[in-house]
Amino acid sequence: MTLIVGRVDREGVDDFRYTLRKALETTKFWQEKFSGVDPDGLSLDELANLADTVKITPHDLYAIDKVWPDYIQETRVFYTVMRTSGTTGQPKRIPYTRDDRFRTARQVEPWIREYMDKGDRIASFFPPLPSSSGMFAFGSFEALNAKSAYYQIPIQYLLDKDMLLKELSYIKPTALFCLTATAYNLGLVLPESIKKDIQTIVVGGETLTPELARATLELFENAVIIDNFGSTEDAITGYRVITRKKATKFNFEESIVVLKDNGDGYDDYKRIYITKVMREGELTGLPLFNYDIGDLARIENGEVRNIIRIKDVVTLAGAKLHIDQVMEIVYDHPALLDFVIIYYPLSPENPKPKAILRVAYSGEKPAGIEDEVRELIYEANNPVRYEVEESKQAELIIEAVPLEKLRADLPKKLGKTKRIYIVGKDL
Repeated sequence: MTLIVGRVDREGVDDFRYTLRKALETTKFWQEKFSGVDPDGLSLDELANLADTVKITPHDLYAIDKVWPDYIQETRVFYTVMRTSGTTGQPKRIPYTRDDRFRTARQVEPWIREYMDKGDRIASFFPPLPSSSGMFAFGSFEALNAKSAYYQIPIQYLLDKDMLLKELSYIKPTALFCLTATAYNLGLVLPESIKKDIQTIVVGGETLTPELARATLELFENAVIIDNFGSTEDAITGYRVITRKKATKFNFEESIVVLKDNGDGYDDYKRIYITKVMREGELTGLPLFNYDIGDLARIENGEVRNIIRIKDVVTLAGAKLHIDQVMEIVYDHPALLDFVIIYYPLSPENPKPKAILRVAYSGEKPAGIEDEVRELIYEANNPVRYEVEESKQAELIIEAVPLEKLRADLPKKLGKTKRIYIVGKDL
């Protein structure tokens, strides 16, 4: 089953066709990709049907002579250049124009106007250029002229509690901008005098499950969470709002998102293809149609309820262990606080992939916790149980350690989420 969400109304379709015309006028890559396809009157259903052939992948972005439009290559408009994190290879360079900044502002305007337009003081741990996250955050608030103050916090302060507390005591923030895991960790170390004033927590970059959201909101009792799904290539594609009582579906304000079966037997997870839509007259930096970013959407009742980044998946022979399943188990367990996964992927040197799930507890070790966690994983993911217990083509080891030892002696190669650590080469 294929779903199409986002800007699918008449105005959105008109803007999609303008975007397509402009890309075919200016960009070699899309001239080649749409060769043999009649672009006139192309419907969104037809765009979705073309996702296997008319698409762009992260590795295509290195060929800037083809994927950058001529108005960027000839500097006919002002642009800055952002760099991706390098998760899928060498960092990629993405042009970002003035129109991109206004488009990003439209992507986030609904939640800014509702939650952060009343004199808020933002403590942001999103890094500035050439990273994109800080640019998106600062640029969108500035473009909207939101009634807020934006304070950039040096990321190094997360490693120095005294400096962190001194800075936050000066700022007196009402909002935090940070990675998903950082928000939870801040809740564990910040004093109540700071936490009680936090009304909004804006997160992104990592999978956020209901259990982790609930654990975070228990630490920040007066806050709501804005969970953003973004990328350097398309800015803040989607968002949802999470309160203590409910979570909204993901909203996609300025993109067309095609969701298709991933072909791996996990019917609730759909592969995401992103089309970056411009408004009439705009010239944004990087045209995207069916961008196969590799991430997955978790679908419930026809709506996007969660998004799992591609590096949040551990492959165990023919099975896939999704990090959101692990989060649900750990953060819903009364005795567990956090976890990491040490992953030994399939390679010539390692013919049997292995995952070590290290879970952390506080105080006395719960009796039988390793077996309990294993059974909960098998209950949630039968293919993992089969590959580990029956076919014997993969290994799953559960380790329970005190919280202070959770990140001891971890491999240096880090996945996108800061929770998966890779040993060897991930094929």
